[in-house]
Amino acid sequence: MFSIPHPGNFESLVAIINEIKKYRKNSKNSKNGKKNLTFKKDKFEVYLGYADFIGTGRATLYRPAIDDIKRQVEYAHKNKVRFEIAINSACMGALHLTPKGIDYIKNLFNIFADINIDSITLADPYLIDLANDCGLKVNVSCISLVDSPQKAEFYDSKEVYAITLDSSINRHFDIIENIRDSVSCKLKILVNEACLYKCPMRAQHFNFFSHANMQNIPVLDDYYYNRCINMRVRDKELIIKSPFIRPEDLKEYDKLVDIYKLSGRSHPIGWIKRVLNAYLNRNYDGNLMEILDCPRELESHYYIDNKLLGGAIEKWKTCDKFCNKCNYCKNLAENVITVKK
Repeated sequence: MFSIPHPGNFESLVAIINEIKKYRKNSKNSKNGKKNLTFKKDKFEVYLGYADFIGTGRATLYRPAIDDIKRQVEYAHKNKVRFEIAINSACMGALHLTPKGIDYIKNLFNIFADINIDSITLADPYLIDLANDCGLKVNVSCISLVDSPQKAEFYDSKEVYAITLDSSINRHFDIIENIRDSVSCKLKILVNEACLYKCPMRAQHFNFFSHANMQNIPVLDDYYYNRCINMRVRDKELIIKSPFIRPEDLKEYDKLVDIYKLSGRSHPIGWIKRVLNAYLNRNYDGNLMEILDCPRELESHYYIDNKLLGGAIEKWKTCDKFCNKCNYCKNLAENVITVKK
């Protein structure tokens, strides 16, 4: 299954589903007239962020009204596409544990259940319990930082629909394999998020977005993102070390995870369509930076020929990530990353 970012407006949903329709049509028959077997496995869901009392862990450009969401859910279901809402705040300042907060959240969850939302993405264990009480299926957010079988088992015991793995373990195949063996729920993996590997600012950045989205705080700047960009301008090998998964390398994960999640719900629909088609076709010719969610701004600074990274996954699959003893990513960065002039 592919989980596709949705900016939130109806027109963007139509554009996304039109791309899905094209893919379905093209996949029904291969060049020799026989049915494409991979098409049978490909299912789709869209997800949007809902910045409300709970907030979300990412930037949100547009929050549709409930009636608009209901219309979109109906349209998605008509086209056999699941509909998921992300309200995955990392921190709510304890408001979710107050009587007023609990009542508000329960009411919101009941509304989502009534309009047939397929699942919601949550990061807080208590909210997962509330969602279960309201009959909603839950996808555990990557913000929950599930990076071990022990954490995965905790959420699996809550009978969640899926767990989105912490992207920091994308290239730790041994950990993913053990998580797969430890749980019965579905596993999601972010494929085009290129955040810093083991980012020391990740928790603080999620908290920043959570409060900014929830309380509409007029912040002056995003220190964490600017710092992230600056670090990679100074040290380009950090991009290679980022836990992105190339479209061509999805085959390495097919037996380990159930859902490939594309990151980038705050980006224009044209960019989302480009990324979607690259991963659906499991192939991309061009600058890898054009399909990575973070740091997308460096697309104008760096050129990385995606095809030159072919085969690197074999090294990453067995890498122990002790970078001080290895120069593989450093040397690879020197060979494949070009600074644009």
